Amino acid sequence: MITRTAILSSLLFASGAFAHCQLAWPFPLHSPLNPATPEAIKDYSNTSPLITDGTYPCKGFINNPSSDMGSVATFSAGSSMNYTIAGTATHGGGSCQISMSYDQGSTWNVIYSQVGGCLVDGMTTTITIPSEAPNGDALFAWGWFNRQGNREMYHNCASVTITNGGSGLNSNDYPTPFVANANVNECKTIEGIDVVFPNPGKNVNYGGSYASTKPTTPAGFTGSNCVGPGATESSPSSASASASTTSSSQGVAVSASIGVQIGNGQSTSASAVAAQPSTTEYSLSLDPTTTSLTGINNNNAAQPSTSATTSTCKRRKRRSNSDSVERRHQRLIRRPRANQATGRVAASKAEHVNRQKKRGTGRVAAMKATHNV
Repeated sequence: MITRTAILSSLLFASGAFAHCQLAWPFPLHSPLNPATPEAIKDYSNTSPLITDGTYPCKGFINNPSSDMGSVATFSAGSSMNYTIAGTATHGGGSCQISMSYDQGSTWNVIYSQVGGCLVDGMTTTITIPSEAPNGDALFAWGWFNRQGNREMYHNCASVTITNGGSGLNSNDYPTPFVANANVNECKTIEGIDVVFPNPGKNVNYGGSYASTKPTTPAGFTGSNCVGPGATESSPSSASASASTTSSSQGVAVSASIGVQIGNGQSTSASAVAAQPSTTEYSLSLDPTTTSLTGINNNNAAQPSTSATTSTCKRRKRRSNSDSVERRHQRLIRRPRANQATGRVAASKAEHVNRQKKRGTGRVAAMKATHNV
């Protein structure tokens, strides 16, 4: 295990499984980072957005299969926990929400909203599990709306257990989450603007360009009733306008085996905000045969110690003439050959492909644009 301050970012960038970003802790459903996930159902494109790869909620992984629904962590209601995001293409940040479901994803309650600065302000965030959260098994979901690039929604869900719980999460303080770019409603986010959620809930942190202004007027999207299937958008509570929590600003440190050192420590990034010292360390590897995230106390969530340089996708300028340009994400996944003895699997790589019709010929030429980090 290397020191927590070492950053071999070039190795991380070469890993297709980190092309975008994903919930790394708690382990999400079908996570390739979870050593308990059967190889047959590991999603090496867990970093891909909805529509491109998966449906809302949870990429369609709820009870698919039911054997993957076992709890990966236990949290006490009213206590602090950390969730960790892994990846490099932060797409300029954006806004994100943490929500919980106690009925297998039929209904959700937002327990934390990051309005602006999501990911670029830190890859590990400290939040509080509401004291009202009831006991039992629940889904812990991370939803992200990127600021730059294609209009996307990312949604990863982890099975967790809540103890010492309360009476329940009411819809005024803990509303249904914001949903857009997922083909379940007419809502789309607007590129270049961090989403200001119509109802962020009781616990809100403002980051990025919103850190000082703390806007409450909804912005950054088009459409109405921007919620999931069967849900109805509720009016924001008076508490949500003024509530605020604090997120940490650690990043991701990478090992020579294309892994991630996750643990508390003093950040060396100029943009980092005071990290809490600790002796807990985690080692994260993406090799399908040795994938692991190990540490002294997994229930307290992994915390990256060093902030890696964030990145965005370079996008080609749109042509102003009549030529049309299509953009779509394309996943390339290599699977083991039938005669391959080792059974090793190369992680997926996400790449943007632009297709442009040549004038007059009707032929199509493909141009690749990769992430530049």
